[in-house]
Amino acid sequence: MHLLSEPRQTLAPATFGVLHGSASLNGSAAQTPIWGVDAAVPITFGAVNAHSLDVRTATATAVEFPSNLKLPSHEHERATIAVVLRGGFIEVSRGEERECTRGTVLVEPAGAVHANRFGRQRTSVVTLSLCGMGEGSPVAELAGDLHVIRDPFVASSGYMMECEIRRPDDISPLAVEGWILDLFAHLLRGAREGQAQRWLSDAQEYLAAHFSESIRLADVAGAVGVEPSRLARAFQRTFNEPISAYVRRLRVTAAAAALTETGDSIASIAAGVGFADQSHLTRSFARILGTTPGSYRAQHRPESGRRRW
Repeated sequence: MHLLSEPRQTLAPATFGVLHGSASLNGSAAQTPIWGVDAAVPITFGAVNAHSLDVRTATATAVEFPSNLKLPSHEHERATIAVVLRGGFIEVSRGEERECTRGTVLVEPAGAVHANRFGRQRTSVVTLSLCGMGEGSPVAELAGDLHVIRDPFVASSGYMMECEIRRPDDISPLAVEGWILDLFAHLLRGAREGQAQRWLSDAQEYLAAHFSESIRLADVAGAVGVEPSRLARAFQRTFNEPISAYVRRLRVTAAAAALTETGDSIASIAAGVGFADQSHLTRSFARILGTTPGSYRAQHRPESGRRRW
């Protein structure tokens, strides 16, 4: 069903509080509300819980949406960048459906009308509501159009931001803003280089499909049709890290999702995403996400009595 074609309904009395600062929204995980909208709504619209942190460049919000939620046509006042950490949804806009699964980055301009249809799992998203963009600036240029991207760099930054937003201390605003600025630079470089060199995007897609395997530079270069040395230089220049580090991020991101979405052992998860053993995963996990797999699973484990999502 295309939610954009559904008639708009009158907004029901709110079953949750609008988020201000770092706080949880009131709401029942058992409900699957459908509201009609005729104005801009907060990015927490429909969420069962959320925490927010304001920094100079954006309001960063870690949001959790219930399974099977349908949000009809709505819009947001600010441009947004959303990073899907767990679960997923179908985004409907401009007459098209776009699947946003774990690891997807969705950039939407301010005022863009869209609808969302969530899947059977709870969905966790870190959303940046952008502010302070100078007219004509590179960030304003990026946020002025719709983009749907799959990128392990952004996904791993999203996991780190979620931890800081949900458990903030006095250093959290500095950490979150640093990651946001890195994210801006990464997305802008990727967009510009990607337009000039399509094979870089092809290389990303190849790595996303084969990250759990033993990958050689020659394999990737052969798949996209360029010389290995040229691929290595362009990849390093565009994404500010070598292909080996990029693959490691893909593996850690996949492991982080498996730690919260499954009950598999850490050793089994390590093998499944391509690490030699559990200790290899632990070292890479701590280097990229700043915590151990065991601690990450404990921090993101569902509340007692709640089904794992």
